[in-house]
Amino acid sequence: MTTATVDLIFEPIHKAQEGFLASEAPRLLFSGAFRAGKTVALCAKGLKLSLDYPGNFGVIARKVRSTLPQTTLKTFFEKVCPRELIADFNKSEGLVRLVNGSEIYFCGLDDPLKLGSLELGWAGIDEAIETVEDDWQMLEGRLNKPGVLHQLFAATNPGPPAHYLHRMFFTEGKGEVYHASSLDNPELPEDYIIRLGEFEGIYRERYVLGLWAGLEGLVYSSFDDKICLIPRFEIPKGWLVYSGHDFGTANPAALFYAQDTTTGFMYLNREYVPGSGRGIYDHVQQFKEITEGYNVIKRVGGSHQEDEIRQGYTSQGWVISEPKNNDRMYQIQKVQGLHRLNKVFVFNDLTNYIREKFSFAFKKDEGDVTEKIDNEARFHCMAAERYILSDFVPETVNSGKPRVKTPVWSF
Repeated sequence: MTTATVDLIFEPIHKAQEGFLASEAPRLLFSGAFRAGKTVALCAKGLKLSLDYPGNFGVIARKVRSTLPQTTLKTFFEKVCPRELIADFNKSEGLVRLVNGSEIYFCGLDDPLKLGSLELGWAGIDEAIETVEDDWQMLEGRLNKPGVLHQLFAATNPGPPAHYLHRMFFTEGKGEVYHASSLDNPELPEDYIIRLGEFEGIYRERYVLGLWAGLEGLVYSSFDDKICLIPRFEIPKGWLVYSGHDFGTANPAALFYAQDTTTGFMYLNREYVPGSGRGIYDHVQQFKEITEGYNVIKRVGGSHQEDEIRQGYTSQGWVISEPKNNDRMYQIQKVQGLHRLNKVFVFNDLTNYIREKFSFAFKKDEGDVTEKIDNEARFHCMAAERYILSDFVPETVNSGKPRVKTPVWSF
């Protein structure tokens, strides 16, 4: 019986890939723009550690497991790992076993219980901008497999400087950073490069040049993520629930807030961003499932012109009210006021909301900030938020931290 041998040669397309793959630092970040070769480098790094240490066990993760098959897993099989190295692939479990006994587990960080007892040699996170610091710390605490090099590494598009990855790697210097722009990839088609040349402003800085750039004119700069972005906990059944709705036909959104009846503080605990292909009936069934066992006090959404859609929801048993004041700037200012008082707390696993929050910015006209929102039609969570929160009247509070006190909210 003969055993097939494979000469595995990885040819990096630029120095960032080369350095990332060769590094033995305990923490690594591959920060790159569109098509900068991030996912390929991440998968190659994991495969290399699995081959260098037979019997190793590592994880390649994304925030949500359902996104893996058509993204990271596809890249691993089609561009990185030869079939001859694979002894077995359990598709339902996402577990790849190599011929040298090493195993690679493709998983989502949205189900941390499945990672609770793992003994890892290494872990890689793809599109780490979607994650929160708790996700990183959870994996860091699992790197205890004996006899191997322990590394935690991530690949991601850049985000706002407020993100924990920027603080960890750029401000605190807790790991090595490898950076690549789209233009560092010599294999890009010419027409794609032309398209990238049309990007402007923050989008060019982040997604072409690969820079961690903040937005000037951020609408909700008063939102203090150090105080108000918190870990998830179980919402008590006695708390009151409110929902805000944006009726976009292609990308509807709904946000669900729970109010602590002893303090009056609001906690954004669920987001609903289903994408296209569902009707009002389908949405309502999901809303009822999300709020089962809770007392839903009020549902607000849509503009004045969208009353027919509100009637459609009412006919399905989900009554949605029109906002008291339909002036967009009035609604935004009410939300800004609530954030200044630190009265709205947000669970840190609500990735769609968080991404929108730190990208929602006023347009600039010849250097001056206007009242127009840059690409406003894309921000469905922000619309759902202002519809419901603008119905509240904040009272002044002395502290930005939740504490027991009489209710401080009123309609």
